[in-house]
Amino acid sequence: MTDPDTISADYTLRPSELAATLKVLIDARQPVMVRGSPGCGKSELAQQVADEGRRGYCDVRALLLDPVDVRGIPWRDSDNRTRWAAPDFLPPSDSTDLWLVNLEELPSAVPMVQAALFQLVRDRKCGEYELPEGASIMACGNREGDRGVTHRMPTPLASRFVHLEVKVDPSDWCEWGAANGIAPETLFFIQLRPELLDQFDPQSRDAAFACPRTWEFVSNVVKQRGSLDPAAERALFRGAVGEAAAVEFSAFLKVWRELPHPRAVIDDPENALVPENASALIALCGSLYRMADDVNLGSIVSYAMRLRREVGEFLVGSCIRREPDLQRTDAFIRWAAARTQ
Repeated sequence: MTDPDTISADYTLRPSELAATLKVLIDARQPVMVRGSPGCGKSELAQQVADEGRRGYCDVRALLLDPVDVRGIPWRDSDNRTRWAAPDFLPPSDSTDLWLVNLEELPSAVPMVQAALFQLVRDRKCGEYELPEGASIMACGNREGDRGVTHRMPTPLASRFVHLEVKVDPSDWCEWGAANGIAPETLFFIQLRPELLDQFDPQSRDAAFACPRTWEFVSNVVKQRGSLDPAAERALFRGAVGEAAAVEFSAFLKVWRELPHPRAVIDDPENALVPENASALIALCGSLYRMADDVNLGSIVSYAMRLRREVGEFLVGSCIRREPDLQRTDAFIRWAAARTQ
């Protein structure tokens, strides 16, 4: 009998989890297929894994290939026999280096190209070309329900891959963004409103939507906007992440300078800034309650004691509603006792 817990299990991986998993498979030369929603960072993750493994990286855009591109252009040798010129987008067969060949957008390639790549994945060669010993293969693509251009992969090809799915994770993305130059305003906003990092809806007809890729676009605008007119700025944000996220982000930019970083509040609750702007304060409380655990609740409670009574009760109450077990902590018991005095 099938275990119902197995049926509902979540097998999607955060980018940090997927990176470690990919390293194992790539080192074992096991082809792996990574799927995920548009703009979730699949390509960047492949490049990162290659760089960390000191591998040469071959970005092969399967969607743009014709079948003849994979096998190579035919030519006639001195014996009047037909040979095929190997494509230069694949690593040299005689290379002694490590390589990662990423078949980008493989599910979007037409069936004839997928069929041509089958031999490369199965036998590590195609026609007269052969992958070098140190080369590993992976592929990336969108999911079939993501309203992108996809073709069902032939079963013989699909069965050659280990299939993994990446999910968008705000903590992972903020950590990546801090190391890769994402504007502080953008990172701070996503920490306050993590649910807005990925708003992809395959049923929506809107051209723009919020995802890690488009928030990077927003970051680029923020860093270059200078004295840009607010109306023009909102239009740029809307064109990147859609109207709903753009409106919230534009409002956030007006008050973000008043916001202390949530980590600064937890580290020094007695001296951390208390925003005067009501929207900024509520936004900060929203970030703090998402971070609450049995280790830092004491700091959150100490900060809440400095706020107006109704705001402090909102903050601590939100922590408890999110994680009811926090009611058993000494910090909450002291808070509750103080409220009754």
